[in-house]
Amino acid sequence: MKLLLPYFILLIILFQFYLRKNSKSSSRRDHAFWDREQAANSVRRKDINSLPYISIPDSLPFVDTDDPEIANAQKQILELKGKRILNLTGKSNTDLKMEYGVANLTILSEYDDNFTLLARAVAAAGCALLKKGYKEEGCAFLEFGISCRTDITSNYTELAAYYAETGHPEKLDTLISAAKQLDSLSKDVILKRLEQYSSSVL
Repeated sequence: MKLLLPYFILLIILFQFYLRKNSKSSSRRDHAFWDREQAANSVRRKDINSLPYISIPDSLPFVDTDDPEIANAQKQILELKGKRILNLTGKSNTDLKMEYGVANLTILSEYDDNFTLLARAVAAAGCALLKKGYKEEGCAFLEFGISCRTDITSNYTELAAYYAETGHPEKLDTLISAAKQLDSLSKDVILKRLEQYSSSVL
């Protein structure tokens, strides 16, 4: 027992050292965050008219169908026409305030919410159209999603399946390149799925 006591004391000392070190690191991160947040709150409004807004093209092949899944997704997309849509994935509120001014935060959040709705509706429409046999139409919706830099996993995987099915597995490289440009928590999952798919069909 006496032989174990010095090791026990050493473990306690090391544990306390670790806690102090971790506490200091956390404190530095907190200070850095609040310093940046304070700076962001003093940034004046900037012009946001030239930002890369997303437009819903008239060329999207909407299908006249009674299928509720397709009809609902297409309806959501059409309702977003004419609204400002911005893909701000990966940017925090602090980032937005620093870049565009605190006064623009609310409106930019609205534009980003519009993008989230669009990305989900486009993926839903594209996947449902493919499932119901509208292959070319479904592909067009999913390719539009890719052009908008969506981070919806099914948008990538269903399009990959379509390319393989139609004899264009080489287009998987295009999808992988697009996924690598994402600034999203979904990026690694999407890349893993695409690379697994690519290795199985090429």
